Amino acid sequence: MNSILNATFPFVLFCGVLTICVSLFIHSFFLFLTLELQTKFMKMFPRAIGIKLIIPSILLSTFLFVVSSVIQILIWAFLLMLFGSFANINDALYFSSTTYTTLGTGIHVLVPPFRLLEPMEAATGMLVAGLNTAVLFSILSKVAKRNARIDDLLN
Repeated sequence: MNSILNATFPFVLFCGVLTICVSLFIHSFFLFLTLELQTKFMKMFPRAIGIKLIIPSILLSTFLFVVSSVIQILIWAFLLMLFGSFANINDALYFSSTTYTTLGTGIHVLVPPFRLLEPMEAATGMLVAGLNTAVLFSILSKVAKRNARIDDLLN
């Protein structure tokens, strides 16, 4: 464990990039699952329009995005705990949550070379938020095609 605490910059960089890749793989899986379930939902209820289609679509998508984000935050917190940056899981989760969402409270500050992980986690969170927005827009566009009044709002 002592060798992990004395990690070098290249090793921390490698671990951060690897964690970004794992995070994006997990999120890609959840994005695929979201789109697949949305397609199945629309096929199961072909006559659903308006609020009966929009609410379940948004709730399902948002729920899956939150699950994906929580898993990613847990992975980042585990990495921080592995490096010995935090003494307890509560602080690691809090730091990871605020960093991933780019809130960044400044209560905890990582020491070099682990500081590199903070912007890497924040960049992952920003990228995921953009992907979530794109997928939600895609889902709402599909929903709008079923309802002329909603379609008018999007055009």
